[in-house]
Amino acid sequence: MKRRIYLTAASAAVTTAIAGCAGGNPEEDGDTVDEDDGDSDDAHSDDDQIDDDHETDDEDEEEDEEDDEPSDLLGTFDDFEDLDAWEARLGSLEADDEFAYEGSQSALLTTTESEEQVRIVRELSEPIDVQGVVPGLALSCDSAASPIIQLHDEDGDILQFQQHVTRGQPFMRRNFGHTSVSGDPDPSAITEIQIVSLVDDETEEELWVDDLHFVPRVEDGRVMIQFQRGFETDYTMGYPILEEYDLPGATFVPTARIRESAETDGDHLTEGQLSELVDAGWSVGTVGVRGQHLHEVDADAAESHVLDPLEWFDERGYDDARYFAFPGGRFDRRTYDLIDEHYDLGFADRHRSQGWASNHLTITRISGHVDQRNLDAEEMIDAVDWTAARGGITTIVFYEMDEDDAEALEATAERIAEHRDAGDLEPISPRELADEYVY
Repeated sequence: MKRRIYLTAASAAVTTAIAGCAGGNPEEDGDTVDEDDGDSDDAHSDDDQIDDDHETDDEDEEEDEEDDEPSDLLGTFDDFEDLDAWEARLGSLEADDEFAYEGSQSALLTTTESEEQVRIVRELSEPIDVQGVVPGLALSCDSAASPIIQLHDEDGDILQFQQHVTRGQPFMRRNFGHTSVSGDPDPSAITEIQIVSLVDDETEEELWVDDLHFVPRVEDGRVMIQFQRGFETDYTMGYPILEEYDLPGATFVPTARIRESAETDGDHLTEGQLSELVDAGWSVGTVGVRGQHLHEVDADAAESHVLDPLEWFDERGYDDARYFAFPGGRFDRRTYDLIDEHYDLGFADRHRSQGWASNHLTITRISGHVDQRNLDAEEMIDAVDWTAARGGITTIVFYEMDEDDAEALEATAERIAEHRDAGDLEPISPRELADEYVY
């Protein structure tokens, strides 16, 4: 990999961005990346997080076969109005007629202190063909959970999909990422569906599920490189790398932190740098006025925190900027509804290779975590290769970068370009995603 000279700041007076999170008071600034930002698949070490190294050349050929006919599975598959078809293999399953996403009830899954997971199973009377679809669920929980949907064929081989949900979030549909396979599953003949939720400690956990549904699968993979929190390294490091490989970028900025000029102290983008990125074809969105976790924003400030960036964009002529990246993936009902009313797309959920969005405000993404600000090259290239082989939409997020991060981005950009040139995948922008892949 070639070493490169990155763009320098416009003035020597500019303070150089340091490695790590933003300076100042992290809690006040909202620039600290906590574990809720950690979207990397390998952060999970449970037995149900199946190794990704099972794919075969034959499976690659299957992924390339386009089915022009829409699947009859699209939409709700099970509304959980009748739980007789489901069996609790671990934990407990009961109907909750006081809390539902839609209809008169949902399914309440509960673990006990002696169990590490809850697992419910539905054996299908006839096999179903899931070649052109991806499953999802409506979710709510009393703490935090990482629900898994497993699709089993008659040999017990598995297609696995996963998501994360946190207490205080609305009961709603979530986009599931395709995280792993076990064995050599036959997607044309799925005979059993399992829903699993694992717990990390010996505590009772309640998870509500509703509206098991299918959305269209994205046959040819799509990848987005996204930068969040508006650090100057988006411009000095990220921009020249993506430009070399003719790849678009997207930057999501806290508008109150964007500097008027290079003479203004700080480590965030200047208005001139942001303008140059947009002129070069980058997309722009926001993480709110200052990038705070939305559930921590005072109720009387929530509206301005969410809406002021749109006014800021309008004043500067950015007429395609109605995209919101939820810091830490956190939100509550009031902030979610505000964003739903005023934005076209949101990024909040975890994992790679989602299908069409059943929820346009919780698009999935992968990123670093509290102990690792950005993913390394191996992790990102693995996600890119997986997306090229199995389809779906994968969004890779960078926060503030250092030289190691830049090298990792260059290796990843090179791999994306190789797959693009081979016809295996394409870059995607927020606008393309919003216009073409919302179900």
